[in-house]
Amino acid sequence: MTTHLAWLLMLVLGNILTAGQIPPQGFRYASYEVIIPRRQNARYRQQDPKEVTYLLKIEGESHMVQLRRKRDLVPKHFPVFTYSKKGDIRVDYPFIRDDCFYDGLIHGRPHALVVLSTCSRGLRGLLRVENKTYEIKPIQTSSTFQHVVYRLEEEEEVIHMKCGLTVEKQHHQEAMIRKIENVATKSALKGSWWTHIRYAKIAVVVEHERYVQFGRNETVVAMQLLDIIHIANSLYEPLGIHVSLVGMEIWSEKNLIPIADTLDTVLDDFNQWRQNVLASRLEHDAGHLFIYKKFGTDLGLAYVAGMCTPDYASAVESYVAPILVSFATIFAHELGHNLGMRHDERHCVCDLPDCIMAKRHTLSHKFSNCSYNDYYTEITWGRKECMKIYPDTNKLYKLKYCGNKVVEHGEQCDCGSKLSCESDPCCQSDCMLRSGVTCAFGECCSKCQYLPAGTICRKSNSVCDLPEYCNGTSEWCPEDVYVQDGAPCQDGAYCYHGNCSTHKDQCKMIFGSQANVAAKSCFRELNARRDRFGNCGITTGSDFKECKVHDVFCGRIQCENINYLPSLEEHNTIIQTRINNRLCWGTDYHNGMGIADIGAVRDGTPCGKGMICINRECASVSLLNYDCNVTKCHKRGICNNHKHCHCDYGSAPPYCVGKGYGGSIDSGPPPPHKAVSAGTIGGIIILLGVATGTALGIYYRSRLMSCYRRLGGRLHPMA
Repeated sequence: MTTHLAWLLMLVLGNILTAGQIPPQGFRYASYEVIIPRRQNARYRQQDPKEVTYLLKIEGESHMVQLRRKRDLVPKHFPVFTYSKKGDIRVDYPFIRDDCFYDGLIHGRPHALVVLSTCSRGLRGLLRVENKTYEIKPIQTSSTFQHVVYRLEEEEEVIHMKCGLTVEKQHHQEAMIRKIENVATKSALKGSWWTHIRYAKIAVVVEHERYVQFGRNETVVAMQLLDIIHIANSLYEPLGIHVSLVGMEIWSEKNLIPIADTLDTVLDDFNQWRQNVLASRLEHDAGHLFIYKKFGTDLGLAYVAGMCTPDYASAVESYVAPILVSFATIFAHELGHNLGMRHDERHCVCDLPDCIMAKRHTLSHKFSNCSYNDYYTEITWGRKECMKIYPDTNKLYKLKYCGNKVVEHGEQCDCGSKLSCESDPCCQSDCMLRSGVTCAFGECCSKCQYLPAGTICRKSNSVCDLPEYCNGTSEWCPEDVYVQDGAPCQDGAYCYHGNCSTHKDQCKMIFGSQANVAAKSCFRELNARRDRFGNCGITTGSDFKECKVHDVFCGRIQCENINYLPSLEEHNTIIQTRINNRLCWGTDYHNGMGIADIGAVRDGTPCGKGMICINRECASVSLLNYDCNVTKCHKRGICNNHKHCHCDYGSAPPYCVGKGYGGSIDSGPPPPHKAVSAGTIGGIIILLGVATGTALGIYYRSRLMSCYRRLGGRLHPMA
């Protein structure tokens, strides 16, 4: 048994050390072994649950590793750009799992770092335990879930690989980048809010030789990139930075730039290509080129502080060893340069012998105090504004050609590949409609034919909104129209951009149905404080505006009668303030939150008799120029935002004079049966009520309130 085990270990070690799989220069394999991870909560029977625990026995010690799944490392539609033999570029969206990446902890080891993925039938990634760095990966041919675990250790008195950035290059780069920065923007943004998290959206280009070394397998290349991004994301987490991969390009047939013998030249050439070519088809904060070539002792080079600057957001990494952990730290190092981090000097510390931004290549997983300071300085001066934007995980990047599933000029439809078009009943592979077909998509298209005229395609969603109908000759629903701004709606409010907003309804939306608008003293006191809980807006420089006396009801919403704390989106803060023995409730907001502001009083909300809030100021409703008098639509309709009559059922547009089925010249033709929504009827009724006198006004007002109650008092977001 012992002889067999020794033979197996020698076989595994031989597999590691052959085919160029020697450790990176300056490191050695300090230990290696074959283990079988034991899953501790397999009873849940999920392939990749949100949380999972494994027992790993490494170098004679048992480690209970608890893992928690991470998301958003890769977009939902992950673009992979490749080239045909003729040089034509193609973009594919292969299925890339985003549910198999984990960060974790080790019980009893509070300072351990665990970054693993389960995407390839086993555990792959990094374990850092008591300053020992391990890499684990599955043995693909094993039927018993065997894994190789090896520990890398730095060698003394040998030449170490290093970053190619010198002090002279750094000073030259910084001078170039600072020259193109907008000084006015920097001054305006100085002291801006520190966001809760910033997002580094990276595009990676794989040069041809590296692609060949991975067997020309796009999936293998993509999974290695994701493992690298995953580890780097964990290293940057303490700084509040989320690193994600927005797309990948593979130079599958040949390199599109010459791979020179110096990293300086390669970086300059790649940066020019990135600006001129890649940036036009793949949005990114920084582009990195991964190369399979040796450049002496240099492993990478990047433009310092180039992130978010279109002219210099580039880096190059060169690596020939297959060690995932080592490559990930090289990538993290060069990305640090993009973020403004310089090489560590002697006074820079991080509780480890070396930190990530050391000039020589290390396996450190911590940034130094100097790196933190460099990055915070960049943020404070507003030089990394692109990182405030959350990655769009649903975005599609499409090249213009028939077969990309996007209808472009000269195409009637686009069903994709020839195979997918075979099962498409409407569209042919030449991007033209099949015989006898009138449409292939759209709100007014069903089963390859236009929907009949009068089919509702967009319902009214409030008393100030209007429905739209298919016209029978187009696949598109007409433009979304709504009641003209300034039309009275309910509780002294006026329609504004399709909404009927009040302080009371906004309080109910935030705090629940029992909530009510707070006393006037709450608005007067709190909105004059000029802080994140009470203000009339935020200036360009992120200072809060104090509300003027007549604008206090247009600042931040103040509510009362709150029985429980609502479940709000992450980063929202609720505050309770006592004013004159009354409890005032509100929410906060600042520029760094990156989410919708639910606590700003909505435009169109009444702030006095004949007054409404517009842009945090209380203004006369007459500014809306509402001119839909009772004669224009002959008391049988109401004006829409184009000032055209939207007629009640029984009369016909454009002026609601003759008999018809209602609607307007903008809405499409309604059906010949009475199907106008309650919201529309309510809007028409209240307009007529205001116009025709007190008695009718009371009657129609009661009709409107009945309609509004049937709608459940819904409050809808601003357009």
